[in-house]
Amino acid sequence: MKGFKLKYWAVPILLAAVVTAAAQTGLLTPGNAQKQVMATQATSVTAASTQSVNKIPKLSLTGSVEGETSAVISAKISGRIEQIMVEDGQPVVAGQSLIRLESVELSNGVRTGNDAVLRAMANYDNVATDYKRYQALYAQSAISKQVLDGIETKLKVAEADLSSAQAALSTAQQQQAYAAVTAPVSGVVANRAAVIGQVVAAGVPLMSVENLDQVYAVVNVEQKDLGVVKQGMAAEITVDAYPDKVFTGKIEIINPAAVVANRMYRTKIKIDNSQALLKPGMFVKVSIITGNPVPVLAVPQAAIFQKQGIYHVYVLENGKAVRRQVEVGSVIGDFVEIKSGLAEKEQVITSNVNKLKDGDPVQVGKP
Repeated sequence: MKGFKLKYWAVPILLAAVVTAAAQTGLLTPGNAQKQVMATQATSVTAASTQSVNKIPKLSLTGSVEGETSAVISAKISGRIEQIMVEDGQPVVAGQSLIRLESVELSNGVRTGNDAVLRAMANYDNVATDYKRYQALYAQSAISKQVLDGIETKLKVAEADLSSAQAALSTAQQQQAYAAVTAPVSGVVANRAAVIGQVVAAGVPLMSVENLDQVYAVVNVEQKDLGVVKQGMAAEITVDAYPDKVFTGKIEIINPAAVVANRMYRTKIKIDNSQALLKPGMFVKVSIITGNPVPVLAVPQAAIFQKQGIYHVYVLENGKAVRRQVEVGSVIGDFVEIKSGLAEKEQVITSNVNKLKDGDPVQVGKP
């Protein structure tokens, strides 16, 4: 019991000591206590002023890459593929052999045609000799005009037979030449579908040859934008394969008629591709520069956040974060265009925006 009494009397002594210490530190003063609570709750943030930045008017589109010259390679005659001389990605020059078809029958056709020409030529020479002799006899009145006319007709028939034989030989030689499928343009082989031993029909695509020194970014322009798109306008092109590289080009072709399927106007932007970085079929993002730079109000991208599809910023007002709805425009480097909702030189919070609520106290530090 004695120990219990000692502990009981110790409680008031400890409480008095705590109150004295609190009074000395100022915790019991109402203003100081409120300030320390606010300091504890304030979120540390950075802020930046709205500012004017130059915006280059651009029309953003998507499309794909096409070679400046894309030649679909096919055989002009039917036949079996005997040899393939190229692979995908191999550079070729105009006139270079790409595929050879079996040509035994074609060679026999040439030989037969050549023999026919020799026979027709021999017959023509023989009839021509007879005709000269008959002319001499007719001059001496040794034969009648009717006989001379008969030999003259034979000469004309022999001449026609010779011409026909020569034409048939020329056709056979041309057919034989068609056994070698050649490149119509210089470029790079792509989409090779031909297989040795395959029997192909005339006109069936076997591969293509793409000229990649110059390529086109092909986009579709809507009717509402057609008034601002002109030949010769500059464009910036990006591809996912080279995210840090911007290619430049100029509008070269605008189709004067809309594509029936989508009522859009096919437009080609020519790009120098001397390094062969761009490949046909690549997906591209295109920005067509449609005017001169104009100043617009903007804030850093870090200041923008989205809730339920609506864009907001936190404006710094009297040490508090005040949420404000804004209408955004284009992204300009590290900034976002503000179309409405903010005025010039207003302070917006640029850090910890995901930790704030409307009206929260904030403490602005150095960025």
